[in-house]
Amino acid sequence: MASGDEAVAYLGPAGTFTETAARMLGLGEDASALVPCRDVLEVLRTVERGDAARGVIPIENTLEGSVTATLDALAFETELLIHGELELPVNLVLAAPPGATLETLTAVRSHVVALGASRRWLAERLPDVEQLPSASTARAAQEVAELGPAHAAVVNPLAAERYGLEVLAEGLADRTGNMTRFVIVGDHVPPATGWDKTSLVVFIDTNRPGALLQLLEVFAARELNLTKIESRPTKTELGEYCFFVDVEGHLSDERVGDALATVKRTQRDVRLLGSYRRSGARQRDEAARIERDDAAYRAAAAWLAGWRERAASGT
Repeated sequence: MASGDEAVAYLGPAGTFTETAARMLGLGEDASALVPCRDVLEVLRTVERGDAARGVIPIENTLEGSVTATLDALAFETELLIHGELELPVNLVLAAPPGATLETLTAVRSHVVALGASRRWLAERLPDVEQLPSASTARAAQEVAELGPAHAAVVNPLAAERYGLEVLAEGLADRTGNMTRFVIVGDHVPPATGWDKTSLVVFIDTNRPGALLQLLEVFAARELNLTKIESRPTKTELGEYCFFVDVEGHLSDERVGDALATVKRTQRDVRLLGSYRRSGARQRDEAARIERDDAAYRAAAAWLAGWRERAASGT
C-alpha cells in the first residue's frame, strides 16, 4: 500500500475511465498507489485527510456537458484546487454477464454521463429496457456482474474485461469525437507554464440587469479569452445562481491577476478553483502572444506608477 504522499485517489472502482486518465497523467503507475473511491466527494475527502496526495475526477463531457457533481463539490464542499487536466477519448460498449443477449435485458446501468452519451442508441435498440444510474461506469460493471444476464452496463472495454462481462455491442456513443475532461486536484497552486488556465466561481453582487455583462467586461477589457462560463444554483435560495468561469492564463500573469482582483473587488465573492496547465500541446504562437500582451500591460502599469510617484512628490 502506497503512503499518502504517493497515493492517488480516483473515481472507482477499478476499471473506470478515471483510472485510465490517472494512468495517462503519469499518476499511480504503481497499482498500489491508486485508491478507488465510491464517488467524487469521497475522492476529495480522501485527499483532504492526507490519505492521498492528489485525486482525479471527471469534470466535463463533450456530449453531456459538465459533470455537475464535480462542479458542486469543488465549489461548495472543499478547499482543494485543480492542478491540471486531461482530455480522454471515450469508447463505450454494452457489456453483460455470459449468456445475456439484447433480448434478455431488463435494465441497463451506468454513470449518468455515459447513459446520456448513449441515449440515442439505447432508445433505438433497447427502448423498453430500464436505465439505472450508477456512481461510475466501472461500478455499473461490478453491479451487473453480480445481478445476472438480465442486466447490462454501458462501460469502457477495460471494465468489461476486468469484471468478466461479454461485449454485446460497441460504439454506443451518439456521436463520434466523444471526449471526457478529467482534472487533478490537490492542495496547492502549480507554477505558470505559459500554457495555462484559471478556473473560478463568481457569486455576483446583485441579481440585476447587466450584472453578468459587468463581469464579462472585466475580462474583455484585458483581452482575456473565456473558454467557459456556466451558471449553477448557489444552494442558498431559489433563483440565485453563481457562475463557473474558465479563463486562459495563469493567476501570476499580470492581466489575469488584475482581472481576478477586480472581480474580487466588484462581486460579492469569488472562489478560486485552480490555476493550472491546460490540456493539449502548448502552442508556441499563443504563448508568445500572451507574453507580449503581459509585457505591454507591465509597461503601462509602470508608466502610471511613475506619474503617481510624481504626483505624490509634487514634482
